[in-house]
Amino acid sequence: MNTFDIDFKFLVESDSSPLIVFNHNGHIEYLNSNAEILMSYVNTKGIFDLAVKNAPKDYGSNTTQVELKYGHLKFYSINVSYINDEWIAIRLYYRPREYIQVDNSNKENLVLTDLNRLLDVAIIQFKIDASTDIRLFTDKDIPKTLINQNSFLKLLRVVLSQFRAVSYLDIALKLGIGEHIVMDGKRYPLVNLEFISNGRYCNDDKEIESLSKELCLVSSLDENSISLEIPLIRN
Repeated sequence: MNTFDIDFKFLVESDSSPLIVFNHNGHIEYLNSNAEILMSYVNTKGIFDLAVKNAPKDYGSNTTQVELKYGHLKFYSINVSYINDEWIAIRLYYRPREYIQVDNSNKENLVLTDLNRLLDVAIIQFKIDASTDIRLFTDKDIPKTLINQNSFLKLLRVVLSQFRAVSYLDIALKLGIGEHIVMDGKRYPLVNLEFISNGRYCNDDKEIESLSKELCLVSSLDENSISLEIPLIRN
């Protein structure tokens, strides 16, 4: 018998995997802090339906290999558990991030940059030749980050050009709460930049991936959207 108390809530909150517990009506009864990040990208019913669809036939738990993507969040597996008909829990497991190797030879080209300002410049240039209605949602308090300004501006131009024929484009720039990436053994917060519409060209996807890799960014390219994960590097 254990002679000490185990703080299971602390263990669950410390887990990097999103955990969500629903009642039998599909309402959330509990979610850990990482699940709060996930729920900003997906509706409650979508996750509840996913849990029900992959639940074991009898009481217990069931793990399923499945590729999922919500915004820039990518998962490769889920576990669904329940021991009665009152509640059901689902845990989603992140796909491991690719390891990013920093090219130290280019450090002299890094400049402390206001991402909002550079994004504004790219949008102004884009709107010279495009009639797209741009809806901008940005966090103006995002700290400056070290980045190669010329290469990043080039990347923004290429990304925006993929939406030149759409009627509208939603652009969101925000700090990833609780999200980070490890580069060369160091942990950096992430800034998420998302471009979403009802379609886009895909002819320059390889160039976007190449420029992102050069800038130590992670790009996610979908049929209707492009997401960039930007490490917040201060020194």
